[in-house]
Amino acid sequence: MIRIAIIDFGGQYTHLIARRIRSLGVYSQIYQPEDRIAAKEVAGIILSGGPRSVNAEDALRTGIDFHNLKIPVLGICYGHQLLAVVFGGKVSSGSNKEYGMAEITCDPQFPFFQGLSPEQQVWMSHGDHVLELPADFEKTASSASVEIAAMQSGDGRIYGVQFHPEVTHTRAGMQMLDNFLRICQAERTWKPVNFKKTILDRIRREAGNNKLILLLSGGVDSLVALELCIAALGNNRVFSIHVDTGFMRLNESKQVMAHLQELQYDNVRIIKAENLFLKELGRVTDPEEKRLIIGKLFVDIVHEELKKLKFERNWLLVQGTIYPDTIESGFTAKAAKIKTHHNRVAEIEELIAQGKVIEPIRELYKDEVRMLGEELGLPSNLVHRQPFPGPGLAIRLLASQGISQDDFRKEQPLLLSMLSAHGFSGLILPVFSVGVQGDFRTYHHPAVIWSDEGIDVTWNLLHMISSKLINNLESVNRVVYSLDQLQGEPQLISHYLTRQNLELLRQVDAFFSKKTSHLTEIWQMPIVSLPFIDEAGKLIFILRPVRSLDAMTADVYEMDFSYLHQIIQQVQGLPGVGRIFYDITTKPPGTIEWE
Repeated sequence: MIRIAIIDFGGQYTHLIARRIRSLGVYSQIYQPEDRIAAKEVAGIILSGGPRSVNAEDALRTGIDFHNLKIPVLGICYGHQLLAVVFGGKVSSGSNKEYGMAEITCDPQFPFFQGLSPEQQVWMSHGDHVLELPADFEKTASSASVEIAAMQSGDGRIYGVQFHPEVTHTRAGMQMLDNFLRICQAERTWKPVNFKKTILDRIRREAGNNKLILLLSGGVDSLVALELCIAALGNNRVFSIHVDTGFMRLNESKQVMAHLQELQYDNVRIIKAENLFLKELGRVTDPEEKRLIIGKLFVDIVHEELKKLKFERNWLLVQGTIYPDTIESGFTAKAAKIKTHHNRVAEIEELIAQGKVIEPIRELYKDEVRMLGEELGLPSNLVHRQPFPGPGLAIRLLASQGISQDDFRKEQPLLLSMLSAHGFSGLILPVFSVGVQGDFRTYHHPAVIWSDEGIDVTWNLLHMISSKLINNLESVNRVVYSLDQLQGEPQLISHYLTRQNLELLRQVDAFFSKKTSHLTEIWQMPIVSLPFIDEAGKLIFILRPVRSLDAMTADVYEMDFSYLHQIIQQVQGLPGVGRIFYDITTKPPGTIEWE
């Protein structure tokens, strides 16, 4: 099948590029830089972004002879810079960094921007940029920060863009990619319905004569994985284990079992393991350590259940891992690790190396999993349920992290200077949250901001301020908004994974879930418990509603301010619940979850 070849330089969006190309009807396949590509099978090549600098000693290269290549090539971010260097241009390192929305001016006379208006909103995530064009190349777009935001060779064969057309934040990104496919004269014969037969055949091939054991969370990923395994092998060879870790949402485990009974699944066991998980994690503060311990405990529990089921041999573990889980764990050969998913801890990796793990949907994104769930006939309420992380509330309760005063105070004066220009004040908070900037993991601080009296706060203003702070403050990768002015600095407290703290988080989560159930645009809404108390001595929480399709990128859900104020006042009626901050950070640069 004729395809678009995507060269993976370790960008966090490499598979998102592949997903976008397939959604446009063209088959795409990902290759490593050292792979050989059969030219007769390829209509075009896309070079992905990546975490390295093209000027670094360890910069990634590929053996492709771009000078004599006859098919079109598109370079994105790192790929754009690499093409500039290969053809004799210059790249500047460490200046003009951009993470977030940007405006470019493009020339619609050039094929890549054909049919578009000259002013375009795009998504930037870079540290380097092209400083000088190669000979016989033309600039096709620029921004206020980057003069060469896009380029094209004189023969119309080589294209490069500094921004990311594959993310939804680039408003006309799909049109740009569609234009590139038209340049490639690529066949539009690929359809997502091809997934089902391919996956079922692969399950049968990988399972052989073994029994399958599936860790069932109750979310759409594990349910679709279970349904696929049953469709491939039948009920009698598929066994499910639901582990109640104590980190579930309110009545979660009961609801999971009720759903499974409705679907008439056989061979389902529920394991109550709250005491074990609290014992092992009660005083753990580091997010990575939490995930590693949780993943190990899951494996230990599976092994114990296998002994009870007398499955000492001839078994395989099934996981509902989807692609964003693997890419953020640094799963691809060149990618930087953002965070370790609990399905990618050392014990799981060892089982994978032994050939003991099947991950039927590991190449799919959330939207594709949902499409597959609908095709399999799963109920709509389960298919479109909000995602919930495997480690559950354990990674939504930020334990005390012991940040030194000097570590987070350095940029406080600069923060205040930037905010004062817009009638805002703010603080850099002494906790860490995970983010992704320029294809790298960042483990930096959130900043809380609030407006002075009389300021007309709009979502456009908040987005502009958030982007400004994150692009200019090295220690900040996330911004949260307080509807009310802070009367004093939040006080850092001892805060751990205890039943009491988890129960309060459960109550707050359940409250906001109920109050926002009618807001169908919200794709996911983590509630985060911070290790702070406010001026009234009550705990501070984060509300993090986002809109997304595939979990690789996410927009902030712009809730009506009056309704937000109303429900915050209501939840503060719960004993111990203090201020509620609203996370206004897109992904990237902030991940959806805080840990």
